[in-house]
Amino acid sequence: MVFKELIAMKKSLKHPQEGDVFILQPQKNLFYFGKVIQINLKSIDSFINGMTLIYIYDSSSNEKVVPKHFDEKDLLIAPIVVNNQPWIKGYFETVDNMPISKREINLEFGFWDFLTQEYVDIRGKKMENRPKYCGTYGLGSYGAVGKEVQKAIRLEQPE
Repeated sequence: MVFKELIAMKKSLKHPQEGDVFILQPQKNLFYFGKVIQINLKSIDSFINGMTLIYIYDSSSNEKVVPKHFDEKDLLIAPIVVNNQPWIKGYFETVDNMPISKREINLEFGFWDFLTQEYVDIRGKKMENRPKYCGTYGLGSYGAVGKEVQKAIRLEQPE
């Protein structure tokens, strides 16, 4: 099966750093912007430990130029935990680095844990209510990111 949800760009072996702004390309010459929010995650789930939390914003461009205030927009998809594979394979390309804002730090998000059937935070601790942004608890692949982005942009485009 061929992966078609994201178009590969520039491969990199450099580990992502907090504040890295990256692009991903779900369609030719259509770039969405993401940001590395936290690296070396600490969690009660061993699959999450050491991984990277990213946000992907509802901010697109037809060029690899970071728009001003892109990180003040809503998220395109729920926050997701990834490893370094999206950068290694070239599906994410780092284009800048910016400080993480208070808004980003305080963003209301969490995950649905299918094993425990409850909402959890990034550390795997139970949350009382469903957060504004809610993804699936676990390690997300670049394939999962691509599928979520494709689903989100299909919903945004008029029929």
